[in-house]
Amino acid sequence: MVGFTPDRDYGYLETNKFLRRFHPEIVNQTESQIASLGGVVRRDPATDLLRINDEFSISLVLARCQIPESGRNHWKVRFDTSLAPDITVAVRLDQANQTALDYYLLPRLDFVQPRINLADRNPVEFESYRFDNLDYLYGMAERTRIRRAA
Repeated sequence: MVGFTPDRDYGYLETNKFLRRFHPEIVNQTESQIASLGGVVRRDPATDLLRINDEFSISLVLARCQIPESGRNHWKVRFDTSLAPDITVAVRLDQANQTALDYYLLPRLDFVQPRINLADRNPVEFESYRFDNLDYLYGMAERTRIRRAA
């Protein structure tokens, strides 16, 4: 308003505010969907780590889209190594960082480093974990009643 132009783009601050609101929303949606399929979800209120059916744990992380001067999109996925979830669900956001673009279900056994970098096109060792939605995760959590044999 006073004509000051900062020497750096502070637009990421607005993105950060949005991400702080969006993360609990996506955790709640995931928790609700698993519960609706008969799964049991226990959420650690301090960390948002989800324990599914007392079988495995998941951590949901949001990976913001970053567009450097080269013009190629990239996403940094940081693993919460202190929580040691069995699966990190990386929600890759669109270019505007407003909606989920896709999801990576990354098992701890295969990803021991503290972070990975993703691009628009990735090697098969990353793409084999990519999904357009969370149906695969929900299938892992779904409970099926088995009849008892007489």
